[in-house]
Amino acid sequence: MNRSRRTFLQASGTAALLGLAGCTGVLQSDDGLDEDGPPGYTTWLYDPKDLLDVDTRGFASYDVQSVMEQRENLPEDPFQGIEDANEEIEAVDLEEVERLSLVGGGETDYSRYGLSFAVEGSFDAAAIGEEIESESDGQEYETDTHEGYDLYYGEQESDYSNESFAVAVDGDAVVFGMVDDESVTGRAAAEAMIDADAGSRAGYYGESEYARILVDAMGEATFVMGAEFDLGSAVRDRMEDDRVRDLADGLHAAGVAGTLGGETSDYEFVLAYEADAEIPTESAQELVDEAREQSPEAFEHVEEVDVRSGDRTLTLVATVDSEELFDDFSGLMGGMTGTASGGATASIPQVSFRFDWAEADEGGRVTITHEAGDSVAADRLSIGGDVVSTTEWSSTSDGMVQAGSSAEATVESGGQVWVEWSGDDGQGALLATSQNPY
Repeated sequence: MNRSRRTFLQASGTAALLGLAGCTGVLQSDDGLDEDGPPGYTTWLYDPKDLLDVDTRGFASYDVQSVMEQRENLPEDPFQGIEDANEEIEAVDLEEVERLSLVGGGETDYSRYGLSFAVEGSFDAAAIGEEIESESDGQEYETDTHEGYDLYYGEQESDYSNESFAVAVDGDAVVFGMVDDESVTGRAAAEAMIDADAGSRAGYYGESEYARILVDAMGEATFVMGAEFDLGSAVRDRMEDDRVRDLADGLHAAGVAGTLGGETSDYEFVLAYEADAEIPTESAQELVDEAREQSPEAFEHVEEVDVRSGDRTLTLVATVDSEELFDDFSGLMGGMTGTASGGATASIPQVSFRFDWAEADEGGRVTITHEAGDSVAADRLSIGGDVVSTTEWSSTSDGMVQAGSSAEATVESGGQVWVEWSGDDGQGALLATSQNPY
């Protein structure tokens, strides 16, 4: 059956945009798990490695209902964004949304990735379906059912991706799946989340030791977020500060949770390390102390920062003024990387690059293509790593690298290549990396 992709992406967009609640910093956590086992949101989380065969993966959960009840203590703009998003879907009442949980993962070069959301609450499945039908604009998708859910799924037509999507709706949840992969579909991602919640698919908490470490450390919360990854020697070797390298040595996962306490809020940042790693408590404390000394304005509303070590974890707990959540979060995290600043910083571009490799005399030749996301000024991008030579970006527009733009590089055998963005005041970020298979 042909239906509108636009509206059902609006419906799934509610899940994504509700994630703005997490940006408010409305956090609440306890000292760990309750006596009955892991928090309830973990039932939704399947292991992305099992679905997509990726090692870089993570999860998050937001108690939206609690956030909305405490909105008077927080900045207004993020809630306005949530309400604006909610207005796009008449059949979904934001006041009926209880919790948002998500899980996903992908390759570091964005060659394959996927994401699933589950929005829990009270929904009129028939009304949502009718709204999807009424907004038909010629885009095609199909309908089906899965474990009692009404299912809507289809593909994104693009020369640069294999993106597919699905939305599943019943009276208690809306589940969204999106995947960019040649063999795995968005429908599979949505169904994996439904099956995990039903207990017919193994869960992330049970399958991953790092997921267990983070969940056990953060416990039940209004907001939690965690990810596991392999930084790789190429990233660690580019860290100039020995103390930052100490933090990265043996690091395989990180998470954040916290507590809103009215006028003040507590953040908890958890770093999880491999079994034989030395927990770098001293280096973390030095970085925090140095940042506070060099940029006191960044810590103006930070009452306390406590560094703690545990079994395979390093935890930073910070108490901040609730009304200053955005500024304090930026300054505090800057302190952890030795770049604390009281001023605003430019937003890191969100870009997907594809790496197409071919064997060459010097090792390997790679074509790096901007597939999707933000357009970026070419003079802000550099191609680095074990690179022999590179070309300029082609198919740019007014000096901007955009979808379809590409550059080529020759890379040493087995070497790394990456695309790096440079912002103002020395700010930078690795946007994508890949390894020469030849």
